[in-house]
Amino acid sequence: MNYTLNLGSWGSIFAVPADVVDKYIKIAGSAQLKVLLWILRHSGEMFDTRQIASQLNMGEYDVRDCIEFWVSFDILAVNGSSITPPQADNTKDTYKNDTALDTASVTSVPYTENKNAKQSDTAVKPINPVYTSNTESTADKKADVLTENKAVANTENTAKEKPKPPEVSAARPVRPDSLYVAKRMNEDSEMNSLLNEAQYLFGRPVSPNENAGIVMLHDNEGLPGEVILMLITYGMENNMGWRMIEKMGEEWAREGISTIELADKKISSLEENKEAWRKIQRLFGLELRKPTSKEEVMYTDWVKKWKFSDDVLKYAYDKCIEAIGKYQIKYVNSILERWNRSGIKTLEQAKKDAEQHAQKAKKSSSQNSQSSQQSSSGSGLLSSFDMSDLDGLSMF
Repeated sequence: MNYTLNLGSWGSIFAVPADVVDKYIKIAGSAQLKVLLWILRHSGEMFDTRQIASQLNMGEYDVRDCIEFWVSFDILAVNGSSITPPQADNTKDTYKNDTALDTASVTSVPYTENKNAKQSDTAVKPINPVYTSNTESTADKKADVLTENKAVANTENTAKEKPKPPEVSAARPVRPDSLYVAKRMNEDSEMNSLLNEAQYLFGRPVSPNENAGIVMLHDNEGLPGEVILMLITYGMENNMGWRMIEKMGEEWAREGISTIELADKKISSLEENKEAWRKIQRLFGLELRKPTSKEEVMYTDWVKKWKFSDDVLKYAYDKCIEAIGKYQIKYVNSILERWNRSGIKTLEQAKKDAEQHAQKAKKSSSQNSQSSQQSSSGSGLLSSFDMSDLDGLSMF
C-alpha cells in the first residue's frame, strides 16, 4: 500500500528571521510585518513596490517606508536591484543606486541563499525617497547612512532618554518616519499604549501614515493621548477619513482642547451643530448633503445662538420664497437677523412684523410712484393743454 503525506497549508512554508519576533515584533506595526512577510514569501521572484502596494492594498510610499524600517534594523538590505540579508560589516561600503526600488524591479533573495556573496555586494542601502536627493554626493549619502545607523543602534539601548520630536517648520510640521515612530514606541510605554489602542479603535491594521499622524498630533501639536483617542473615536463614528481626523486634531490643538472635559464639550458642540443642520434640512426640504462653511455659521446662529423655533424658521423660509421665488440662505439670514435685533421670537410676532414691513414697503412704493409721475409732468405743460387745442398746433 502506498502512502502520501498531506501537509495542507504546511506544504509551502518560508523562513522568518528569529530577530523579527525576539526583538522587533513589539515595535513593528502591522503594515511593516505585512510587507516583510510578503517579501519573504516571494523570495527569488521579481517584483516592485507597486506590485506590493497593490497586493497589500497599501500606498506605494507606505511600502517603501516599511522596507526602510526593516533595512534600518538590519533585517533586510538593498543591494542594487536585490533585497538580501545584511552582512555584519555593512557600514563600510559605498552606497549606490538610491532609486533602485523606485525605478526598477527587485529580486528578493531568501536567507538560505547568497552565503558566498562578496563584501562589495552586501552593502546596506536604506530606502529614503522623501528625504534623500538624487543629486547628493556619495560622501553626503554615506554620512547620512552612518548617522541613521547610529540612531538605530541607540534604540536597542535599555537606558534611553525620551527622543526629541522632529523639527517643526513654521509652515508645516515635519512628518515623522517609521523609524522615529518605532523608536518612540520602544522608548515610551505611553506612546506604545496609545498606538496599540488606536489600532483597536480603527478595527484594522493602522498604516504608517496614520501612526505618523498620531505621533505628530501628540509630540508636535501637544494633544494628550486620551484626547487623541476621543478624536479617533468621534471620527470613526462619523465615517471620517484619516486626513479629516488629523485636520480636526490640529484644530483642537489650536483651540486649546487639552483635557477630556474640553474634548467632551467640543464633541457635544459638534453634535449640536449636526442636529441643527438636520433640522434646517427637514424644515426647508434641502437635499441630504454636508453644509458649506458659510451655511454652518448661519444655521448655528439661527438655532443655537438666536434660538428660533421651528415654526419661525419655516415662516422665514416661506417669506423668502414669496419674495424672490427661490431659497437663498443670505435672504433668510437677513430676515432672521432683523427679527433677532427686534427681539422677535414667536410666530405671531414674526407675522405682525412681516405685515408692518409689507405696509411700509407698499407705502414707500406708492410715494415713489407719485413722485415719479410729478417729475415726469415737468412744468405742467401737457396738463394745461386741451386735446382740441392740440389740433391747431400742427406745424403743417
